Amino acid sequence: MTRPTLKPLVVPSDKLTLEASDWLARELQKVLATKQRVSLALSGGNTPRPAYSLLAEHTLPWERVDVYFVDERFVPPDHADSNYRLVKESLLTPLKLADSQVFRMQGEREDRDAAARDYEKTLPAKLDVVLIGVGEDGHTASLMPGHPALQERARRVLAVEQSAKPPPWRMTLTFPVLQGAGAVLGLVAGEGKRDAMRRVLQGDMQLPASHVTNTQWMLDPAAGG
Repeated sequence: MTRPTLKPLVVPSDKLTLEASDWLARELQKVLATKQRVSLALSGGNTPRPAYSLLAEHTLPWERVDVYFVDERFVPPDHADSNYRLVKESLLTPLKLADSQVFRMQGEREDRDAAARDYEKTLPAKLDVVLIGVGEDGHTASLMPGHPALQERARRVLAVEQSAKPPPWRMTLTFPVLQGAGAVLGLVAGEGKRDAMRRVLQGDMQLPASHVTNTQWMLDPAAGG
């Protein structure tokens, strides 16, 4: 199964985070021009962290923005591996967002499936703006190559076990949520991602990231080849 090659945005490395933050701000503004509230779903990782810090400097009606998460590790929220902690430090705390605006995945819970089902209940019918990344193996969110979660069409959030790198248990949005989002930015940097991105842009459906076909990819030259 293939699809036409996408045309990604290749941005100089020193401008990648600025361009990403500007893209997110523009998309949020577009939605806020037509709706009272906007939903923003974010991923963890070293690549988007500085973009979140720059996004916090944008003048927006932040009191109308609700923040969700693409995936999370099953760790406490103050753990070094927590995506929530990363987003909190780089975006939520600088903006002083109210707790009622932040919908975190509860990675500290022992009943992982119940935590995923409860998070499903917090999601809006459609996420407005989403940021995803890509791993060197072509995974996105916590949807790993060959994992049964790739076939899920009913559940919107799953607890999944994958052993690519620790910690093994994750909570993740599923394809129906990502594919149904209003605007998706795929932010990718580094030579280690080059082969995966080449295959994604060629429509290699063995890679999970290839299935999120509504993505605007933004790459640095190393990842873009």
